[in-house]
Amino acid sequence: MRARSTWLVVLAIMLALGSAVPCGSAYQQAPQAGGDAGAFAAALEQDGFIVQEGKLEIFPIIDLYNMGLSSSCFGNNPSTPYAVFFVPPAPGQAAVSDTPGDAATLDGRTLVNYRLRPDEAIVMVGRTPPACSYFSYRSYLFDRFFPDAGERRVVFASMGDTLNRMTIRTGGTPDGQAGSPFDQATIIVITADQGIDQRVRAAAQAAGFPVSIINTDVIPPSLVNMGLESDADKFLTILRLAFFQDRQAGLAYMKDIPARVFRLTPKEAAPLNPYGVPDLRVRGTGDTSEFDLLGALEDLRQAILAKHGSANAKELATSVWLYEGLDAIQRGINVIGENRDTSYLRTEEFTLAADPDEFLIVYGVNHAATGKATYSNFSAYGVAGLNGIGAVSNHEFAGTAEAYIPGNPAAKYLYVWKISRSCDGGPNCLTVPWGVKAYGLDLDKPGFIAFRAYLEPETKVGPSWSEIVYDRVIKFSGSN
Repeated sequence: MRARSTWLVVLAIMLALGSAVPCGSAYQQAPQAGGDAGAFAAALEQDGFIVQEGKLEIFPIIDLYNMGLSSSCFGNNPSTPYAVFFVPPAPGQAAVSDTPGDAATLDGRTLVNYRLRPDEAIVMVGRTPPACSYFSYRSYLFDRFFPDAGERRVVFASMGDTLNRMTIRTGGTPDGQAGSPFDQATIIVITADQGIDQRVRAAAQAAGFPVSIINTDVIPPSLVNMGLESDADKFLTILRLAFFQDRQAGLAYMKDIPARVFRLTPKEAAPLNPYGVPDLRVRGTGDTSEFDLLGALEDLRQAILAKHGSANAKELATSVWLYEGLDAIQRGINVIGENRDTSYLRTEEFTLAADPDEFLIVYGVNHAATGKATYSNFSAYGVAGLNGIGAVSNHEFAGTAEAYIPGNPAAKYLYVWKISRSCDGGPNCLTVPWGVKAYGLDLDKPGFIAFRAYLEPETKVGPSWSEIVYDRVIKFSGSN
């Protein structure tokens, strides 16, 4: 167990972000969400469930990594705060966590990574975020025991599509119809069993919640090893948020997320009726019009090289970074919490000196401007910690290519940005500091640049890699 002083620091971080230790009452007051959450919990108990309350709170991954409570930052997107479901252990579980003293349990009462019986459910009832560019909810297979290797390994793979701002059922988007999904009542049921799902829905309706706001996040039993035993899989559920229209409203939401989380365990066993693996939304529309911009992109490349000096330039190769969860589950590899709502690209590794003559130029197609994404960004990362240091999104791309290719009609679909150790107040420049642990990248440590393109409007999922032009990076230095 780590020292008490470390726990106090962790709790201070969580409290600063709005976290709170659960109060002692069975069902504390929560914002209304179209019905009554207390009545919902009571109806579930009456139906034969043991109901335990957890919470949904912001997870400060960089701080936890810096304190040694997490082994990785898992490729966190600096544009996207993350909240996680903190879940109580199952009734009768001997320990809160296999590894007390790490980020699996920050308050000694609830779990970030939890095991689940095939007949259990996790339920969230509350309100969605205020207006923003993106939000989504998704459960993950976090880690599993590999018998051949005799060890647990992180997989951190999604098991299907997200409930995102374009697909979630809420009071403003009943049954997933068009409307506003922001600041709306919603219920999410995370379960592997159809019978359990039906019982939860019936209890919700009895408490006054309309069925049109209920969503099921399926854990497919055929993909996972469920149970409470030490060799069973562990799961994790994430809420992602990005770019609130009203920053103060967003901060208020993150400080005290209006949602309640319950773990439901049947008191008596019943025959199981497991879900199959849900169909996935199909990536891609067949629209390859971004590739019509290749000529203008080459003009931009030549202008960048001419301005900064081609003799000291190294072009970093870009390739696919993360494939999808079902691929990772089959191969037993770690995809660090990927999300089907985006495509993931990354460059090869680089180091960046303090020399002002050494810097990166990031450039490419603005996928939001072409209509292939709702929002897109690039991020700088450290290799060792997979720590997201800083990011720039399409909200800041407009007009940045015109300075290099003035008068080119395609420039409005392109962008250019600089990454340096010291921007000295210059425009369109992202600073990468050092000596600040995972909030920066030390001078002798390798990094890379990653790219995301979120939610193609027609498909409500991330664009196909084969239909977007890959973003690019050139490193300039005094000596190549």
